[in-house]
Amino acid sequence: MKTKVPLKLAFLVFLLGFTIQTFSKSKNTNIMNSTKKETIGLLVIMKAKTGKEQDVKNFLLGGLALVNQEPQTVSWFAFQIDNNTFGIYDTFEVEEGRQAHLTGEVAKGLLANAGDLLDNFDPSTDIQAVDVLASNHKSGLQNKGLLVIMKSKEAKTTDVENFLNVGKQLVGDEPKTLSWYAIKIDATTYAIFDTFADDSGRDAHLTGKVAAALMENAPVLLDGFEASAIQKIDIIASK
Repeated sequence: MKTKVPLKLAFLVFLLGFTIQTFSKSKNTNIMNSTKKETIGLLVIMKAKTGKEQDVKNFLLGGLALVNQEPQTVSWFAFQIDNNTFGIYDTFEVEEGRQAHLTGEVAKGLLANAGDLLDNFDPSTDIQAVDVLASNHKSGLQNKGLLVIMKSKEAKTTDVENFLNVGKQLVGDEPKTLSWYAIKIDATTYAIFDTFADDSGRDAHLTGKVAAALMENAPVLLDGFEASAIQKIDIIASK
């Protein structure tokens, strides 16, 4: 018995096929061939205690000088989601680099000050080891960003990962999207982290092909995904 393919899933298949065909035929694209070989990372989300928001921001600003002395930390972003919610996202080529960072000065400072600055911070759950599935980089000053955390439906993880890999190609055509990462947090949880110079670049991305395809295919691929999962962030500091 033939099974009817849902329209949105058919659209995804078309998108994947069309994009791969287009990019395989093209010799010259707008994609910047990055020399970075980021394969793994860390994602840390933390909430400042009331009245400690500026102290947390100052701590993160000070962290940049320290991670600049970590040769195996490839990329490092400190960001702010809302008034009291902050985060760190960083990447590495190999596990040795990630472990060096976890025993480095920024991590030591975070753990030493967490009790004073952060609300119910638990390193065992709030410092998340992640895999970098795909990344795309262009040069530019990074001030704004987006963080999208999403959960795959059961048995749809392969489709989600295929979608994210195609997204890497699509953002190559977005000159104002400076950094773009597809991240795997656990067996069914994924994220997109991207950066821009200003609001105009972020708005262009939000009305671009990747965002449109994400919203179109979310009902088929993702569990309980809503537009509110697309979080606008400010980049405090970056390496």
